[in-house]
Amino acid sequence: MNRETDYAKLLFQGNAYDNLGMFKEAIKSYKQAVRIDPSNGEAYCSLGNACSRSGMFKEAVEAYKQGVRRNPQDALAYYILGTTYSKLGNYQAAVATTKRAIQIRPAMSGAHKNLGIFYYRLGMYNEAKESLNQSIKIEPDNANARYNFALVCLELHDRNSALQEYKILKGLAPDVADKLSEKLLA
Repeated sequence: MNRETDYAKLLFQGNAYDNLGMFKEAIKSYKQAVRIDPSNGEAYCSLGNACSRSGMFKEAVEAYKQGVRRNPQDALAYYILGTTYSKLGNYQAAVATTKRAIQIRPAMSGAHKNLGIFYYRLGMYNEAKESLNQSIKIEPDNANARYNFALVCLELHDRNSALQEYKILKGLAPDVADKLSEKLLA
């Protein structure tokens, strides 16, 4: 077997382990793939995914950082890196990497939503509102973005906008509307 075959086999094997929830084995396969071809960002991102799913968020961040270094136009990798930073409570880094994902792929609704949530966690409510509104413009049926938009509106003392979102959510996602009603009544 040659290096390319070994690399492909290890990626395939890592994916299989990952899909079965066998994260330690997946991580081992991905690390071996990275040793064979350290220039390929795919194995680093797959390693980051397996680390993240096993709760190893610091290791996941390092793997994703290696992945985006090797493929700086991978919007999804930046998006996932931002999400992983948020799991560590590092919202400043989450904002920076999520902004990069949006620069690469401006129509990524989930990135705008996450950016809004990260801003919210930082107490930057105007920025949060703008990002969540952008997510809703791209994907009007995104109940999670609408819920978070309503929470930001409440923080900004804009109860009317929050009520508008509640009305929309009643038709879109009644369970999310019920969750929001608790916040509106508080």
